[in-house]
Amino acid sequence: MFLPNVSEFVEFVEYLSTKEHSLDEILAHMVLRTLAPIEATSAFVSELNRENRVSSVGNFGIAQETEDRYQVTYDLRDSIPITDAIRNRRIVWINTLPTWPEEYPALKDLEYETGDRTFICFPIEKCGTPIAVLGIFSKSVIHPDAEIDSFLKAIGNILSLHVYRKIDSALENRNSTQKRTIELRGEVNTTLTERQRLILRMMSEGRTNIKIGELLGYSESTIRQETIKIFAILNCDGREEASQIYLKKYGQSSKANA
Repeated sequence: MFLPNVSEFVEFVEYLSTKEHSLDEILAHMVLRTLAPIEATSAFVSELNRENRVSSVGNFGIAQETEDRYQVTYDLRDSIPITDAIRNRRIVWINTLPTWPEEYPALKDLEYETGDRTFICFPIEKCGTPIAVLGIFSKSVIHPDAEIDSFLKAIGNILSLHVYRKIDSALENRNSTQKRTIELRGEVNTTLTERQRLILRMMSEGRTNIKIGELLGYSESTIRQETIKIFAILNCDGREEASQIYLKKYGQSSKANA
């Protein structure tokens, strides 16, 4: 059902790649043409910056009065749909508008008074790391299914390949060393690479991404992308909680080896 829309969007973005264009122009085409089957009315992109804050960088179809009611920048630790999508690398479906779900208490007093019924957001990834999030509003009540899920992921992949092609890919080009296992909160084991564990240790010592990059010989952007992966693996909300997990698991052994 959605394949022609995906193919057409690929052709449109490839055409724009040879010309001067804006993200808003891509979003306009996406809403008016590509996402027509799900009756989209508006869309936006928010990027994750080096301070682990998520900021809006472009939108189409969102009225100024609506923009004024909502923040344009959030901390990655904030409990809202777009940060949830990035932290947990998942599609967030909300079809209860104008009311936001109780799991997002920060939005409980901000009804989305536009007539839209569904909000969907999902991460845009580069080299397996979330770097931005795409949010879409629809006037219909849309229930998640495998076909729509694949359609949206295809849109995210196209944005990653064509819009974010210049994002630092050094992380992917460096070889990971042997993986180690870290036990998380009594649940199933997850894995951190040796480099991620080293970054986590330095993080627990209070070092910034810039300082960690200087010490390890990587760019700040690479360290930032690795910290996001660490947060996802540990299922935590940021540096403070990740540091607590590290100290609880490895603190004693680190002191013994000092």
